[in-house]
Amino acid sequence: MLSYKSSSSSRRFAVRWQAQRDALDQIAANHDPKRRRRCALPAHSKLVLVLLLLAAHCSLLTGCRRDMQDQPKAIAYRENSFYKDGTGSRPLVEGTVPRGYLRQEREFYTGKKSVAGTTAQEAGKMPANRPQDVGAPGTTLYPDDVETIPMTITKADLDRGQERYNIYCSACHGMTGYGDGIVARRGFNKPSPANYHQDRLRQAPAGHFFDVMTNGWGAMPSYASQIPVEDRWKIIAYLRALQLSQMRGQVENGSATETPRH
Repeated sequence: MLSYKSSSSSRRFAVRWQAQRDALDQIAANHDPKRRRRCALPAHSKLVLVLLLLAAHCSLLTGCRRDMQDQPKAIAYRENSFYKDGTGSRPLVEGTVPRGYLRQEREFYTGKKSVAGTTAQEAGKMPANRPQDVGAPGTTLYPDDVETIPMTITKADLDRGQERYNIYCSACHGMTGYGDGIVARRGFNKPSPANYHQDRLRQAPAGHFFDVMTNGWGAMPSYASQIPVEDRWKIIAYLRALQLSQMRGQVENGSATETPRH
């Protein structure tokens, strides 16, 4: 029993001693310059390694860099070899309608009646009869134009219409609509701007004024690019209010007398 214990202790001591010796040998090897020199790379190998690293770094830089003006892209109206037809601009899909231009409500967007057989192109044209047709009723002069404003008008809409009228219309037609704006007074009066209080324009349907603002009339240019569709109807609403404000009252036979101008 005693001999077994002594042999076990001897083995543990031998293992511990061998481990310590190995650790000491490792420390000595790390501090021995001759042994370290054997593991070091030759000088030319270091140079080759550095050059390879520099070459890889430069290739990465040149591969990732691309100026914005040189990047591949399609430029409108220019030749482009990417597409089969060789053009950079792609044709629109058949039946494409720009956002906001569907305009199914013909009366609202053109001021014309929804009459079968009349095309959208014809809706934007002036009627064949001209303002020289004095004495004819408004429905005869402008048969295709809508009679009333195709939207609900509120007090806020009238205020907006007055604001837009003062900005775009009063310079020629005057603040009260008699055609005596600053442009006419300064000499641009042949032909004179329209007087909204004449019978022809009192009786004219609302769509006529919309058509004039959209397509122009005589010396007056189109204001379609400056005045949105909804604002045109608001101006017409204010114009009707302006016409009523200059009428003194109705007589028994249905005619109206104009308020004298001061």
